[in-house]
Amino acid sequence: MTLPTMPRRRTRILVLTALLAVGLACSGPTAVAGAHTADAPVSAAFSMGTSVKGRPLTGVHRAYAGATTRVLVIGSIHGDERAGQRVITDLQRGDQPRNLDLWLVRTVNPDGVAADRRTNAHHVDLNRNFPYRWRSINKGTETYSGPAAASEPETRALQALVRRVRPQLIVVFHQPLFGVGANTKGMPTVRALAAGMRLPVKAFACGGVCYGSFTSWVNHRTAGLAVTVEFGRTASDARIRRAAATIRSVGARL
Repeated sequence: MTLPTMPRRRTRILVLTALLAVGLACSGPTAVAGAHTADAPVSAAFSMGTSVKGRPLTGVHRAYAGATTRVLVIGSIHGDERAGQRVITDLQRGDQPRNLDLWLVRTVNPDGVAADRRTNAHHVDLNRNFPYRWRSINKGTETYSGPAAASEPETRALQALVRRVRPQLIVVFHQPLFGVGANTKGMPTVRALAAGMRLPVKAFACGGVCYGSFTSWVNHRTAGLAVTVEFGRTASDARIRRAAATIRSVGARL
C-alpha cells in the first residue's frame, strides 16, 4: 500500500518545528562546574595557598551576578574552635540576598584542626601572628606569636585574600567566650550582629593587649571592618542557623 505524499510546504514546517524544539532543549542550564540559573547564586571554589604541612587553604565564593556587598566569613582560625565551621556550611546552602557577595572560608588552620589544637603545625597561634602591634610573646605556649610577624603561610594567605577581595565586613568565629567583640570601628554593625545572634557585646582584651590579632590588623590596616564572634564551649544547631541568618541580613544592609 502506498502512503499519501505529504505536501512539501507542510513537510518544511514540521522539520523546522522539530529543529526549534531540539535547539530549545539544548539551550537550558548545563550541568557543568560554575553553571547556574538566574534564580540561584553562583558558587565557586577558590584557593588561598597551603598550610605548613601542605594542606590546601580553600574557600567558596557565593554570589548572584552583580552583587557588590562583599562579606568574608571565617569559620575557624584556631584548630580546636570548630563551631563556626558549621556556620560556613549553612551559608553555603539555600538562598541569600542578591546584593550579598559572600566569601566563605571554613578554616585557615587545617593543620590545627587535624591535630585538634589551637596552633598551627609550627605551634604558632595564628591570631597573634598578624603584623599589627606584633610582639614575640609566649614561646612554648598555645598563644606563641611566632618568630616574626606574618611568619606563617596561613597568616600570609589570609592577608592576601583580604587585600584581593577588600571585604566591607569580615566575621571570624571563635570559642568559648560567648559574645561579639566590641571595637572602636563599626559599632553599629557590631551591635546588629550581637542582637541578631543573641550574644552580648564584650571587650575581648586577650589578658591585656591583643598583640598581632587578625581583627586588629584588619581594622587598623585596611578599610574593612573585622568582627570577632565567640560562641560558648558548644553551639546548638539553632544558634548556628541564627548566626548564618544574621550574617545574611546584616551583611545585606551594609
